[in-house]
Amino acid sequence: MAITKSKLALIHVAKKQLALDDTSYRTVLEAFGGVKSAKHLTDQGFQAVMEHFERSGFQSSNYTPPRRSRPGMATVGQIKKIYKLWWRLGESYYTKGNERQALRGFLKKRFNVDHENFLTFETAGQVIEAIKNIGRRAA
Repeated sequence: MAITKSKLALIHVAKKQLALDDTSYRTVLEAFGGVKSAKHLTDQGFQAVMEHFERSGFQSSNYTPPRRSRPGMATVGQIKKIYKLWWRLGESYYTKGNERQALRGFLKKRFNVDHENFLTFETAGQVIEAIKNIGRRAA
């Protein structure tokens, strides 16, 4: 089954943001997705290509990689809640375009965690409450 139009559009946005020429783009599709054209990507191929694009520097508020459940670690719902609350803070707390970088700086400074994927279940709850408090103070 082919990917959705929105996922296809996201692939093309990443290509443009990373300034990939057609040859490099097709090499990535073949190496990580196993296809020569993005319209033939499966969901698994799409995830692999997007993970490569993220490692290469692609950032988008429209794409959140899937989170897998890990015992003792933050749940998918907690991570989504953190993103939602963080994005609501807007430019009152960070500059536009640096949302993820600012979030990771906040996590490092306040919770000594380098990335939201490394949050434990308990710490994720504390992060949610801390971001809520920042939002209340900013309002």
